[in-house]
Amino acid sequence: MPTTLLVAFAAEFITREGPDYAIHSWIGIALVGVIALHLVGNARWIKHVWNRKRRHREFGLGVLNATFGAVVGVCIISGFPLWLEWSDAPAWATVHQVTGLASILLMFVHLWKNRTRLKGLVRPRARRV
Repeated sequence: MPTTLLVAFAAEFITREGPDYAIHSWIGIALVGVIALHLVGNARWIKHVWNRKRRHREFGLGVLNATFGAVVGVCIISGFPLWLEWSDAPAWATVHQVTGLASILLMFVHLWKNRTRLKGLVRPRARRV
């Protein structure tokens, strides 16, 4: 799942300009589903941190993740008026671009903060027999 999210975010960034802008839009739509699966897969951790709030040792990571999610949500929502051609107001494009770039930066912070977990997924520990 983390690899899928990383590839999708990278593809979103690469396809943001040029004649294949439709690809950028469709990757964004697919990314909504991938993000939803990622959240469902981590629902137990989210609930655990949320219930304990500041008492949980990973509360700061939870705040980072929530901020990341909010920025991605604004990016997705601001992309729809552009994609569906509901509005050509420059404000939509500006909000979409700024939150898109912020999302990419926050994604790398998110990956860095979760590097221990990611290493465990990539290189599982040898089982003791």
